[in-house]
Amino acid sequence: MRAIIIRGMMPIAATHDVEPFRPRRAQRLLFLCALGVLCVYRLFLVALAAQSLPPAYPRAGATKLFENDEIQVWNIAWLKGQPSPLHRHIYDLVGVYYEPGDRMIIAVDGSKRPVSTKAGDVVFQRKGVTHIEEGTSDAPLRSVFVEMKTDGPFGKVTAPPPGATAFSGKTMPALDNERVTVWDLTEASARPARHYHPQDAVVAWIDGSGAHARFIARGTIHDDEGIGAATRVTVFELK
Repeated sequence: MRAIIIRGMMPIAATHDVEPFRPRRAQRLLFLCALGVLCVYRLFLVALAAQSLPPAYPRAGATKLFENDEIQVWNIAWLKGQPSPLHRHIYDLVGVYYEPGDRMIIAVDGSKRPVSTKAGDVVFQRKGVTHIEEGTSDAPLRSVFVEMKTDGPFGKVTAPPPGATAFSGKTMPALDNERVTVWDLTEASARPARHYHPQDAVVAWIDGSGAHARFIARGTIHDDEGIGAATRVTVFELK
């Protein structure tokens, strides 16, 4: 067979160099992809576990004082040597501690945080917190907590009734945010005269027989909160 020679054709040079295949770089990319998949999977497991966890209450040491469609109120004692189960708080809550005490809070990752709380301290907590709690003092920490079962506003009276002024403590509120205003009415001088409640409210009080709570519907008019000879009085105005 006779060879054919093609004259006048030169090889064409590439305009860009082709990067050689780098095994280490490929391994690094594969590792990052696997790590991303693992993180997503762990987040999925955490979300799935949160859905299956019990709510914070009821549990040992917690007694329900009141419940309606909007709220539920608990009298809670953190008992020494009786840890709660791992639980998730499914509602925003607000409360007041009426007996001092200590507890241990254990996070999902097992880390522990000791907490000491004074009587009269007020707490507000958003829903979604997940942990274990255990009392550590001989005399248990005690509180009244109000769980808010609705995420939206509770409503407000827009037309004041004649002959009464809107409820307000005679001191600065102990807490005020977009969900609730908390008033300490323990001192008689802090309690208002005849008034109406423009917002739904909960009054919690402590006397010789223990903790009590009452729901006050917005629009209610009265001279006092009907708490008798109480040693601590707290009003939670729900927004």
